[in-house]
Amino acid sequence: MPKPTRPPASVLAPLLILLFSLAPKANAQVTVHSTNGYDVTINATPTAIVPGSMSCSWGYNYRVQITYTVTISGAGAPASLSTMQGYVGCGWNLIYFNLPNNASSGTVLSSNAWRGVSDCATASVASLACNNVLVEIAGPGIPSQFVFVPPTPLPITLVEFSATPQAGTVQLEWATASEKDNAFFTVERSADAETFEAVLQLPGAGNSSSMLHYSATDAAPLPGLSYYRLRQTDLNGTTTVSDMVVVEHRRTGTFAVHPNPWAGGALELPVNSLGQRLEVRSTTGALLHATPVTATSATLPDLAPGTYLLALIDPHTGARRQCRLLRL
Repeated sequence: MPKPTRPPASVLAPLLILLFSLAPKANAQVTVHSTNGYDVTINATPTAIVPGSMSCSWGYNYRVQITYTVTISGAGAPASLSTMQGYVGCGWNLIYFNLPNNASSGTVLSSNAWRGVSDCATASVASLACNNVLVEIAGPGIPSQFVFVPPTPLPITLVEFSATPQAGTVQLEWATASEKDNAFFTVERSADAETFEAVLQLPGAGNSSSMLHYSATDAAPLPGLSYYRLRQTDLNGTTTVSDMVVVEHRRTGTFAVHPNPWAGGALELPVNSLGQRLEVRSTTGALLHATPVTATSATLPDLAPGTYLLALIDPHTGARRQCRLLRL
């Protein structure tokens, strides 16, 4: 059955009243019971703000990223429902989003909303007060109804998360005020704010009630605008995702070394590298070796076969050139 269309504006005001009149419950999900004998459990959490532009002198369009899980269980459970759609309340903005009709999990983006404030670079779920979610559901044995989905309690209290371009790299820093059963963090990166890839991973503290600071480096950032987010993974494998931060990274220069691929021994560097700093990093950004360049050849440490990132950095200007080295 096709998805119902978005309700007209005339019904949005009553929905807004309904959204703010429903008191949050202690649990982090809602379960709807069908008279046919099955249950539908819904978790839908606002996890990020996706601005339409990073230039917003007069305001900007944005969408809300919703992370969701829908399970259908019990006797007589249908393959799909007839309606699954909802609204996220960001302050007094009520923003529509659609969900698959079947049992599934993933992320969806809401429709566009307008914000008349020039804070597109720092907008987050918290700053825009995207706190409430209503989901409309209907299916066999379930009459059409709106249900409130309480927010998921986070296993960490994230105080800040920042990404700063620095001389051809991006420095990532975050801090937590508390952690519970926190296994590890994964920094994820995207060129379009929708498709993300894992860049690096750091272990979490497990359990902590004190302020903890973390830092990492993306040694091979994307050129132009890119988006970073922090994925936290529990000891039981459950994950939560932070708001995104935006970085504008200008492409750095390149250089060549010889031989490349390299089987060991002396590595020839450009003549104009004298006086600069040579860094060798893994593809995840870990610094493996650093030395001042005093000759046009260098001896690197014994590296395992694989791909490495070399960088030449001018100590006076911070200008950076990069190349990839294949170790045979």
